[in-house]
Amino acid sequence: MNKSIITIILALAVVCGGVSAQQKQGKAVRPMPADYGMKKPTVVGTSKIRIKYAFQPKDIHDPESWIDCGQLLADKGLTLYTSYFVAQNDSALRAWLKTNRDKSYYPNGLCLHGRESASWTEYQYGYFYVHGNELTEWAIMPSPETAHYRYTESWPSMQWTLGTEKQTVCGYQCQKATCHWRGRDFVAWFTSQIPLKSGPWKFGGLPGLIMKVYDTKHVYTWEAVSVEYGSFPIYQPEERYYKKSTREKVWKMQGEWNRRFNELSGMLDFNFRPKTQRYPYDPLELE
Repeated sequence: MNKSIITIILALAVVCGGVSAQQKQGKAVRPMPADYGMKKPTVVGTSKIRIKYAFQPKDIHDPESWIDCGQLLADKGLTLYTSYFVAQNDSALRAWLKTNRDKSYYPNGLCLHGRESASWTEYQYGYFYVHGNELTEWAIMPSPETAHYRYTESWPSMQWTLGTEKQTVCGYQCQKATCHWRGRDFVAWFTSQIPLKSGPWKFGGLPGLIMKVYDTKHVYTWEAVSVEYGSFPIYQPEERYYKKSTREKVWKMQGEWNRRFNELSGMLDFNFRPKTQRYPYDPLELE
């Protein structure tokens, strides 16, 4: 496909993403699902519990007003946090491919929901596995990047201070905890009724499941909206799609894609001149 046509398509996808409060901060375009190793993933566990989280909700009761619906799965000391919206889209793609083997194309957005679903954010496009005292992120980069990355870091890295305040989140009695972590102050509400020392994204290390967590400036917010019991597979992407790296390098690349998507993707304006506009970006990890 002609490069000029590709850049126009990317520009239209960005425009369709919309602009709103607590939006995906950059304007990077989400990747195609077959490009990050989820056509033939490996099952590495089965969870009997699934906790769903609203990420950046405008209305906690309306999933279409969220940036993402995250999910936490756990099995025998292994936990996975990833996007439920993206996982559902990947599952729909695999089902579509089984009955459309003769097609020379595949659909991109079969089952994507939430506001700005055409856009990418690193907090939605990634797989965060915790096993023992290690966290491994499988970081999915935006389109048109073709390389994705994985790295391991110590977990948990937050030093929490327990409080005495209580509140109910998603029907569970929760206790307050606070910490200063990588440049931000955070508040978490955890419940001992679910004995998992985990939470959304990289958060964890408390004596119970984190049901709600946010920074004190309310730039980033996760809140549990359901706790389900059943049988839920834990998938791992195809390893060949992911290069080994470090947190620092991946963090820097993610920031650059958020700020400089136009330049890095080679986008052109409608006069076919390079677009150099940059976007403000306020990452969760400031250091």
